[in-house]
Amino acid sequence: MQVGKGKSAILDQQDKRVREQLSKIKHKIMVMSGKGGVGKSTIAVNIAVGLSLQDFMVGLLDLDLHGPSIPQMLGARDLKLSRRPDGRLGAIKYSPNLKFLSIEPLLPSEDSAVIWRGPIKISAIKQFIGDIDWGELDYLVIDAPPGTGDEPLTIAKTIPDAYALIVTTPQEVSLIDVKKSIRFCQKVKMRILGIVENMSGFICPHCGKPVDLFKRGGGQRLAEEMGIRFLGKIPVDPRIVDTGDRGKPLVGAYPESITAEAFDNLIRNIITATQEMVKEVEEEKYMRVAIPVSSPNKFQPEVEKAELYALYDVENGKVLVKDVVKKVQDQDLVDFLKEQVATHVCLSEGLASLKEKLMQEGIKVITISGNEHNPDNIIQDILSKKNG
Repeated sequence: MQVGKGKSAILDQQDKRVREQLSKIKHKIMVMSGKGGVGKSTIAVNIAVGLSLQDFMVGLLDLDLHGPSIPQMLGARDLKLSRRPDGRLGAIKYSPNLKFLSIEPLLPSEDSAVIWRGPIKISAIKQFIGDIDWGELDYLVIDAPPGTGDEPLTIAKTIPDAYALIVTTPQEVSLIDVKKSIRFCQKVKMRILGIVENMSGFICPHCGKPVDLFKRGGGQRLAEEMGIRFLGKIPVDPRIVDTGDRGKPLVGAYPESITAEAFDNLIRNIITATQEMVKEVEEEKYMRVAIPVSSPNKFQPEVEKAELYALYDVENGKVLVKDVVKKVQDQDLVDFLKEQVATHVCLSEGLASLKEKLMQEGIKVITISGNEHNPDNIIQDILSKKNG
């Protein structure tokens, strides 16, 4: 029994360190794709380098534990983690504005195989975030492995305010997988920053002009169809392969090229999109509303007794997804709501001190009168008042 308590205490401390570290990072972006081979890591590296060249403080986290490529693409395989005065390890410094971390520097040799199951990978990801000192960052760019497995799911649960940036190619087979990524984000309540279409056209190595060797525009059409921001198109450029192999990201190696210009447009759109998403929360165009319930369909007016919370993601007056989440016993309500990235909470009348505390933490309180309420009806009533 004592062993169980000891393990629980260690996990609680790790979660606390994770929350402390994440509080120092303004924007977290998970670069993901529905399938491999779409150039996701290339996009992540050039975004991170490009943002750092715009004078933002940036972290780049390589979570492809089985096939890490970030150190090679940055030309930084010889760089090692730094040791802070307090004994903590710091992320690897690539440039004055960019730090990165990958599993590769921690392996016995560069060709060591990582053969880990889910629980070990989950623990490693939390350590990469909580045990490594990233410092104050404007952006943390996370390169996740393709698909919707352990790593993306762990990021969604560990960093609930992360945005998803989905990379696709114009081909139909890739677009089908993108829809799966979109459904994944909706299921785990991760907001989607936008879609990037990679390998959109081809840059001729002789004349430097774009050629429609492959399809283009499929990602943009899908974004419009799904009501998601389209952030930009990146063409196929032979120099991307060369710069990746040489460890010199294209945005820095060929800043005047057509492809670097495409990355510049993408980075500007990312900056604008993150600002817009923050503004949407401030203007209540996007809300995550938490409602205490005694059962999935019944409002619980006595908040101190509430173990379940119905969570509604609302965007532009429409409910995108509903989920019911159990609050850990004895967990502070404010901590729980912040962990769930709730923007609003519905509470019964009274509770002045609790409401004041919530408001101080930036969580808006909606007062509910009476006891007999279905949470779905509460949400519809809130939306009808806002839309009216």
